[in-house]
This record gives sequence, C-alpha cells and structure tokens, in this order.
Amino acid sequence: MGIFWKMGARNFIAQIRQTLLTVGIGSIGVILIFSCYFVISSITYSKSLWEEKHFGVIGSEIYSRVGLDLTEAQIENVKTMLQTRNIACLPYVSQLVSVHSGNNDEAREDSIVALGFDFQNARELEPNQPLWSTAPLTAEEAIVSVPLARRLGLSVGETMVISFAGQEVPLTIRDLAEESGLTGFRGTMRAQGTVIFSNTLAHQIFGVPEASTHSILLATDKMYSSLPGSSFFTDLTERAIKREALSHMSMVQSIFTPPFLFFVAVSLFAGILLLAQLFNILKERRKYYLGVLRSLGLSNRICFVIYVSECTLLCAVITISGVVLGNVLGFGLLSVNVFYIEQLLERYSAYAYPIQPHVDVTATSWIALTMFIVFLLLACFVGRFIKRTSILHLMGKEDNRVNPGQKRLLKILGCLLVTVAFIYFNYFATEGLSDGDRLDAKVFGSIISWLVGIITTAYLMFLIVPWMKRASSIVPHRWLDRLAVTLGTQYPNMRFSRSFGIVLLFTVLSCCLIVMISFASNVEDYAAVNKRDSFMAADAYMAYVDEMEKDKLTVHMNEVQELIQSAAYVDTYRILVSSPDNAVDLTEETSPTNGNKWAYSQVVWGKWLGEGYQLPLTSRAPQFQSDAEVFQAMGDKASVVLVDDQLEGTYRVGDQIPLRLLKGGGKEENLIGEEVVTVAGTFTIGEDNRFQRGSVFIVADELYNKYSTNGAYKWPGEPKGYALLQLTDTDVTAVDSIKTLKYHFTKTAGVTVSTPGEDQAIITMIVKAEFTLFSYIMSFMMLMALLGMYVIQIRSVQERVPHMVMLWQMGVSQKSLKQVFIVEGCLIGIVGLISGIVVGRLGSEMLMRLAWMGVKFSFPYLNVIGLIIGLLIFIWLFNRFSTDGLRRMQISRTE
Repeated sequence: MGIFWKMGARNFIAQIRQTLLTVGIGSIGVILIFSCYFVISSITYSKSLWEEKHFGVIGSEIYSRVGLDLTEAQIENVKTMLQTRNIACLPYVSQLVSVHSGNNDEAREDSIVALGFDFQNARELEPNQPLWSTAPLTAEEAIVSVPLARRLGLSVGETMVISFAGQEVPLTIRDLAEESGLTGFRGTMRAQGTVIFSNTLAHQIFGVPEASTHSILLATDKMYSSLPGSSFFTDLTERAIKREALSHMSMVQSIFTPPFLFFVAVSLFAGILLLAQLFNILKERRKYYLGVLRSLGLSNRICFVIYVSECTLLCAVITISGVVLGNVLGFGLLSVNVFYIEQLLERYSAYAYPIQPHVDVTATSWIALTMFIVFLLLACFVGRFIKRTSILHLMGKEDNRVNPGQKRLLKILGCLLVTVAFIYFNYFATEGLSDGDRLDAKVFGSIISWLVGIITTAYLMFLIVPWMKRASSIVPHRWLDRLAVTLGTQYPNMRFSRSFGIVLLFTVLSCCLIVMISFASNVEDYAAVNKRDSFMAADAYMAYVDEMEKDKLTVHMNEVQELIQSAAYVDTYRILVSSPDNAVDLTEETSPTNGNKWAYSQVVWGKWLGEGYQLPLTSRAPQFQSDAEVFQAMGDKASVVLVDDQLEGTYRVGDQIPLRLLKGGGKEENLIGEEVVTVAGTFTIGEDNRFQRGSVFIVADELYNKYSTNGAYKWPGEPKGYALLQLTDTDVTAVDSIKTLKYHFTKTAGVTVSTPGEDQAIITMIVKAEFTLFSYIMSFMMLMALLGMYVIQIRSVQERVPHMVMLWQMGVSQKSLKQVFIVEGCLIGIVGLISGIVVGRLGSEMLMRLAWMGVKFSFPYLNVIGLIIGLLIFIWLFNRFSTDGLRRMQISRTE
C-alpha cells in the first residue's frame, strides 16, 4: 500500500507550480479563520490579564452612604459581619494625585491612584503577595507599580514627588511591583498608575482622621449584601467595583466577538466552497490518469488511496500555511488597530485595557486538526467519482444534470424551516442577552441558521432560472443570440456542482459587500447617537465638593491662564418645584398622590458665576439685546432665571411664571415659598449632562441663597458644583492642554479635570477601529470569493473546449460562443446577487443585534442600490473578459 501513497505524493510535487497556486488559493479561507481567532483569543486573554492586574481577589467595596469617611465603629462592625462569612477585607484611604520624578520635573504623570493601608490587613486580603510580609512603609518610602516607574524613568532608591492639593511630599522608592491586585488597583477611577505609601502619611495628606478610612475593599466577587442570610447595611453602600470596571471591558469584548465569530463562520463556509472547487479541478486533472489505472486492473480502493494521499498532503500544507499566515495576519491587524487608536488610548489610557497579542497554542492546534479533518472529508466526498472512473466510462456522458423543479414542495418546506429558525434565533432567542451571553448557544444558533439560509436561498434561486430564460425573450435578437440563450440557460443545471459553487461564492461576495456597507452606515449612526462631547459649552470641567475646594480652584486658575480662555462656576442643589399655572411642565409627581395637592418635580437649582464665559443661549427674551445683558440682569434682579431648553410647557421666553417651592411633597404644609420669575432665556446643557436627572434652573444669587438652607438637598455623591473651562486651544492639539491641566489641578487642588464625553469617546473610537478591522478582513474575504469565481470560470471554459470546437465546426460564430458563456455567467451571477441581497440584508441586522443590543438598526437602501448597480456591471464585465481564452481555441482540436 505504501507504493500507492508514494504515487500520490509524486502527483503532489509533479506540477509544483500548479500545486503552490492551489495551496495559495485554498489557504485564504484558513488564513482568515485563524486571523479572526487570533484577534478573539487576544481580546479574551487581555481581559483576563487586565482583571488580574488591577483587581486580583478584590471584588466589591463598602463606603459611607452619605459620602463621609468611615468611622472606627463602622469599620469594626463591617469586619465582624464579614468574618462570619470568612470574607477578607481591607480598610484603605485613596485619592488621585499627581507625581513627578525627583530627578526631572518634566517626567510627570497625572491621575495616579495613591493608596494607604495597613500591611497586616493587606496580608489577609492577599496572602500570596510577599510585599505585605515585609516591614511596613515609613513616611519617606513608597511602593510604585512598574509601568508608572518606567514612564517616570525611576528605579529603586530614587525619589518621586507626590503632589496633592498644594502639598508636595518627596518619597524614596523602596520597591517596584508588577501590577497585580493591590499593586495595580485603580478602582473605578480613571487612573493611569498606582503608588502605595504609609497608612499614616496617607491619612495626613488626604486629611482623614487616623482611625477612619475612605472605604473597605472586599475579597469577593459577590455582593456581601446579596448573600443569603446577610443583613443589609443601613448607613453604608456596597458597590461591585470589579463588575463595574469589567462591564466596560465586556462591552469592548461584546462589540468585537460576535462580528469576528461571524467572519470565522463565513470564512469557513467560503473556504469550504473554494476548496471543493479546487478538489473538483484536481479530480478533472486526475480522472483520466486514474481511469487508465482502473482499466489496467487496479481496484477502486487503490485508486482512491492514490487520490486521497495527494489530497492529504494538499490539506496538510493548506492547513499549516493557513495557521501560520493567519496568526501573522491577525498580529498585523491587531497592531494596525492599536496604532489606529494609539493617540486616543494615550489620552484615555484608563478607559480601556491594552489588547495584548496572544496565541492559544492548544486551541489553535485542535482547531487546525479539526479543519484538516473537515478538508480531508471534503476531498473524500469529491473523490467518490473514482467508483465509476474507467476508460470506457470516461467515453460516456458524465453530466450530473439536476432538475431544480424536482421535490419542489420539500425544498420550499426546508426553506420555511430555515426561515423559522433564523427568526427565532435573531428576534426571540436573543432578547434580554447581556454582555456576558454573547457566546451563548443562541448566538451560534443565529450565525449557523444564517449560514444554512445562504445555501437554502441560493438553491431556491435556481427555481427562477426557467423564468429568467423566458424574460430574456424581450431582449432584441440583434443584442442576444437565441442559441446562446438556450445553451447558456441549460449549462448551469448540466454542471450543477460547478454552477452552484459559483452561485454560493458570488452570494458570499455580494453579501459581504452589503454587510460592510450596512456596518459602516450603522457605525456612523452609532457614533452620532452616542456622541457625548458637550457639557455647558465647556472644553473641560471639574467637580468640587465644597467651598474650600472651589476657592483652591479659583486661586490656582491664574497659574494656567495661558491655557484657559474663560472659566465659570455653577453651584447646584436640588429642590422640589410646582407651577400653579402649568406654564412649565413640572409633573414628575402627579396629584393626587399620597395626599399631595400639587404636581411637582425635582429640579436642579443653580447659581452662576462666570464673567467672560460664553454660554450661548438658544433663545432670549425680547427685552434683552444680547446674551451678556441677560447675565447682567441676573446679577441685578432676583426674579430673572434661565432654564434648560429641554424644559417643556406653554411658556415663552420673557414670560413671568409663578413657582411654588416645596420641601417633602406637594402638600400645603410643605410649601416653603412662592416666587414669580421671568424666563430670560434658555440654554443647552449638552449630551454629557453631569446634572443627571431633573430640569435645570439657573437663578440669581439671592434666589439661590434663599432656599440653600431650607428645602435644598443633594443625591449621595453629588458635588457642590462644577468649574467649567473654555480653553484657548480647542483643536485636536488640546490633548496636551488637557494633560497639563489634569496634572496642575490634581497637584494644587486635589481635583480631577475631565472632558465632556470622554467616557463614550473611547467606545466610539473602538467601534470605528473595529470597522477598520472589519474592512480589512472583508477585503480578504472578497478576494477569496473573486479568486474562486475566477478559478471556476477558467475551469468552465477548459471543460467546454471540445463542445465549443464542435459548435464552431458546425458554423456557430465566435461571437455566439462567447455569448453562451456570458449568458451562463450573468445568469449565475444574477442568481448569486439576488441571494446575496437577501442574506446580506438579514446578516446585517443579525450582526448589529449581536454586536450592540439596543442600538437601532438602519439599512442603507440607497447605498445598497448603488452597490447592486455596480455589481451588475461587474458581472457583465467579469464574464465578458473571462471568455478571452476562446480566442486561443484552435479548430483542429478534437479533445
């Protein structure tokens, strides 16, 4: 038997040029599959690595419900309750600080998390961390995370200066620690590094009493208060900080994973189609050779072994080359993606985890082995022709004519079943899926039902071929030869496997184009809908918690005046307001409810201070000639107010509106004041509304102060107000200005500078980066489909040479012969295009539903119509130029 395997191996290397071409074309699908898998595995690995670096065993956090420090009694009470559940905990203090190198003031970083805690408690939380078993830090020492030290250019023994709220403390670096758990902990704050110093020093710098802490970390992924039998904290709040932080990572993963699974499935599908055609070409090349061997007395089994041995080598080389090149391509795509968003990640480094290239060798090996087996089984399926391949048989008719009209009812029933499965998986089974369910069986069911739908749709399109033949009768005879129409519409069914293969490939090509156009359109819609880059016309803003912090900001604002064009301060609180004449819609609580007499709403009551700050008004009362006059009037008259333009009602600017101010509800006894105010104008808050829920009234100082101690209240964690900054440089180059301001105000006032929409900006950019990857992969996929179509079309011409010679000798013109191929190719192309439009439309919506739950899908019909027109022209040109080989056909040939 070994001699026959050697014969197959010789066949494999006999025509090395053609073999390499076959390997190159056949490995495209494998390359795409493994490049997609490389990206998916890298994202998954990076997520778990990021979780281990920045949280480790830390899962949740307990802090005061009213925003105060935890007292010693509260800490001991929490510890006692946690011990009954054997949950380790760590009281700690923390703030965002600025740091710079003691050797070089220019080497500096802002938004660094500074931690202070007791090492003994830390040892209970992280028993495997050797640092907590060493001597506690002195007031002059610090532990710094390796990435932060690397950026500052510092090493052990060198000095780093901590700056916070006007205090500067030089510290000697005692240890450099790789980020892992506490040494990389950043909580839910948008920090860019971690530094740990002594518990005593942390309390001193941050102004926390010695026995108190900011909060307590818990070594559990589950919320303590949600555990069965646990009592709830009455004066404390618990947050699942790991889950909150990872929700962003899960969002990134959920955005990337379904589309890449989609690409893997389509690549596998298209790759199998292409390999089937390559094996068919190999069959055509070997059938006469194997027919001679069969006629010489070799058995079917031996001939099959010879064929399979060659196919085994071909499948092995295709799989190995695809695995290697696929991982290389995946690495390249990932590198391009990181480069694409590198500048944004540098600015918002705490908002996303870096995607590290990663190869899962075990999984890759199993996938490669599975694909090798699938390809070999496909070759065996194609190789079934050997059972009837002999010289005598080869002289007979071998057309595998298929009648699409047979079993029409069964085919329609199968199509309906596929349609029902697709509707179920995409419109019912995926309802309520969370980010953690994106790899659920329902997701795979959606993709698989869609892939089966490609085959079903393309197959059923063959039923319209006879109708297309009749439709061609309207074309004038001088344009289209009747013989060409007759032969061109019959050939697809005579060579069904070849014709159906090219239909499927053209379906994949047109489908990929439609999905890509739809994806691009929805990416732009997503970016527009989720744009959050404005807040009170500010380029940057800072929240301050009290008047002292506000004063610090005011004092240190002059030190960066070259960067700041103007600044404004808006102090706010919440209050309940009712309108007796219903001119404004204040009906959050409608009457009568629980004995309330009046309808009322909770509104944000704000005081404005900001000369020179340009807050554009969307409307202005007629008596004011400019926005500046409106703000001047607010300083002179207590009754002048501004309202946000989302406040509904029948009022017009300039109207005088009576308001009731309430404390506790819409009852008579809750009335604390009545005011008649003049709406001088309206303004836009912006998409990144930091005031959150409630309409906003900007009132005069007198009216603000009147109710600040009677009726005013705040939600837990709400700041006293916001400092709004308009910068001198608002272009893209303002990134440097923002970094400078972040460093400056953390250092001098202990306040963090933020920009409007920075939470959403990174998500939008990641989505756009995904589309970039999407485009690259789709381009390779379309190249694969085009190569497959080209190979099949060339094979079609080669197969038909004897028939064409015979027709030529019978007097059929070369023009008519070319029209036979053009009609056949256009017929197959149009059938594939119709199938592609159907499955592309369904696939576009499916992909959007899986990638972004809750995002409204819109299909770009105008763009797709333009694409269809372009593809129709492409179909004609492709078939027109692929028949040029007929010119080289000699009349004397008698194959």
